[in-house]
Amino acid sequence: MSRTRGAHDTGDRTRRRTTAFRTSRPPEEVLPQAEAAVAAHEEGGPQGELARAEAVRVAALIEGNGLDRAAEAVARLTAAAARCRGAELPEAAHVLDTLRRELLSR
Repeated sequence: MSRTRGAHDTGDRTRRRTTAFRTSRPPEEVLPQAEAAVAAHEEGGPQGELARAEAVRVAALIEGNGLDRAAEAVARLTAAAARCRGAELPEAAHVLDTLRRELLSR
């Protein structure tokens, strides 16, 4: 298995676990799982960028909604959206920007 594929698989498993834990565990326990998914997709290189964006979105939801840390979530989303635009993923950037605007409007 290639390093890229392995990182992608690890990131997907971690992201799925995070999603499942969101409803059954406190957000301060779930956020590190979400951040691990982001990091795993980071290792996947350009092929993991779209999955990384989704992992960032989940982490921002946990951070902004569950932990009431909107400023940190907005910073996370701003950086990830810029990265998506740089990777020519405008739809992913739009999704992240939409969530960022929602958090800012609170």
